[in-house]
Amino acid sequence: MAVRRRKIKATRGLRAKAWWVMRKNKAMTLVEIQRSICTGEEKSADSNLRRWLLRLVAVGVLEAEREDDGILTSNGSYCYVLVRNLGPLPPIVRADGVVFDPNSKQELGHG
Repeated sequence: MAVRRRKIKATRGLRAKAWWVMRKNKAMTLVEIQRSICTGEEKSADSNLRRWLLRLVAVGVLEAEREDDGILTSNGSYCYVLVRNLGPLPPIVRADGVVFDPNSKQELGHG
């Protein structure tokens, strides 16, 4: 009887790459994530990642810690800290706002 092996999927999408570096580094700012994964060819990488990160914060996968950048006119930036490592597959934000974990096949709530 032949043993079936699971195929390993290549990390291709922007959010999948972001999930990979978040799991590795545990805490990063949006700018650090972009520097790690973006090539400059992505469309709206900033807003795409920001929306995804905020939804993960809303369901408790990440925490957002405000960092003061020392500039008087700035609101500062946020460091996103991984508090729930769900597994190798990135959480999916569905069109209705529900965050789905493909690792456990469970819905985590609305983001």
